[in-house]
Amino acid sequence: MWEPVTLPFKNNSHSLPLPTTDEIRACPNILWECYSSKVVAVNDEIAVKFGSMINISEGQALIYLERYVPEVPAPRLYAMFYDSVDLFLVMQRAPGVQLDKIWPSLIESEKDDITTKLRQTFDTLRQAECPWPDFYGSLSGGSVQDYLFYSHEADKRHLGPFYSEDAFVAGLVGNFRALIKRGNRPDFKVRFYETYLARVLQGHRPTLTHGDVQQKNIIVAENTSSLQNNQGGRLFDIVLVDWANSGWYPDFWEFFRAASPINFEYWEDDWCWRAQEILQVWPAELAIMRMIDKDYRGY
Repeated sequence: MWEPVTLPFKNNSHSLPLPTTDEIRACPNILWECYSSKVVAVNDEIAVKFGSMINISEGQALIYLERYVPEVPAPRLYAMFYDSVDLFLVMQRAPGVQLDKIWPSLIESEKDDITTKLRQTFDTLRQAECPWPDFYGSLSGGSVQDYLFYSHEADKRHLGPFYSEDAFVAGLVGNFRALIKRGNRPDFKVRFYETYLARVLQGHRPTLTHGDVQQKNIIVAENTSSLQNNQGGRLFDIVLVDWANSGWYPDFWEFFRAASPINFEYWEDDWCWRAQEILQVWPAELAIMRMIDKDYRGY
């Protein structure tokens, strides 16, 4: 049975010398920065994500993947610890570039290669068995790490975990009711969701979910040791990064979140079509979830 690790954590199966907190904070090679959190590349082998907004559930997710679903290409976590209020995730640096940086320049056979490998990866995720019965929450056994479940009761926490599909849907609707109540708005739309949402979102099992499938979270590196594909295109290795929103979600959730970015508004990018080749599509669930997602953003 999976038991989340305690902190401080060090992965003894890896022998790389780890940087100090001072070296990490002083690192000039910043890959990403937002508010009080950032990702830096210490060297070619090690990247570190750290800050006060980083959640321990992301580190637990990487540990879970290495132990129980090692076929999924994700960074290996070398260490996880706190320094003051900042959480540090010292991890493997994925070689390559973000997929969005090169996607427009790829030929069709190269896109086919990447699409096939992504489909295989997500098929592997879907086959993983949830360690807790009928559980919906983070891989650390905690709350649901998605903004739709960020509590609107002003207690600055995420809701969950939930131990049934009905409870998951009720938590989603209840949080929307709290948002409407806080804004002193009429509750007619809430009553609509309370009546109909569970009719659509039913029969979905807890599924291991990345939670933020975007091209920027897919690192690709040309595999120079392999021959070209039969159409003359290059072959690529892939790694999925940024597991901050991962967890056990209903099986429609991955495609819903993958279809949430703005470029899916009009489906004018071929990535929108490729996404349905990578992930299982749930049209009815997507439609009603986009409704409630839009309502959340509108209040």
